[in-house]
Amino acid sequence: PSQKPVPSVELLDLPINKPEPVQKNEAEHMLKTERVLTGTKNEGQSSAKSLVQEVNAINKGSKLTGNLIITQDLQITGDVEGDITSEEGSNILIKGTCKGNIKTKGGSVEIDGDMSGGDIVAGGYVKITGKFHGGKIQAKEKIHINGEFSGTLESNEIEVGSGAQGKGEIFYKESLSIQKGAKVEGRITRMEMEQKREAEQKEAAKKEEAKMKKGFFSKN
Repeated sequence: PSQKPVPSVELLDLPINKPEPVQKNEAEHMLKTERVLTGTKNEGQSSAKSLVQEVNAINKGSKLTGNLIITQDLQITGDVEGDITSEEGSNILIKGTCKGNIKTKGGSVEIDGDMSGGDIVAGGYVKITGKFHGGKIQAKEKIHINGEFSGTLESNEIEVGSGAQGKGEIFYKESLSIQKGAKVEGRITRMEMEQKREAEQKEAAKKEEAKMKKGFFSKN
């Protein structure tokens, strides 16, 4: 039997529409939320467990002016002018610059960049490997200094590393360690002794006030 001829197909040169580039939103550039995925996998198991953690990031080249309230960890490699309040145990890492106050309920604060013009009050620990030129650092757990600082340090435990240099007041409650090579100038006081002395001064002032009142009424 004779074979039928196969019809030819003509290929048309059709234009392809390319998608237009998406422009970045300036707000997303200034304050970007990243999802960090870390997984663990046991041997002999095919499934892996992943932990999802949100990290707020203010990236290098961005500048934010105003106060921030965060409920997730915050990493700053840009510049911030304003107060930062951390809730729900959120941690703060500064590799850029920050001018303002920092307060955390249960989170920790690490300064690897530059902070000035404010106080740090942390429910966790505070670690300074960069520069802190502010007023006061108060940490519930401990303070570790291995950079530049000026101001007041107050915590249960304070560690001053060999690379630390600065001046101010240091108030500790449980332990204080200063490594060889550290350059620290200022006053060092154990808080229990300081509190005892203040209590004694207040008690003496009350007695003196009571004596003056008694003498005044006895004359009349």
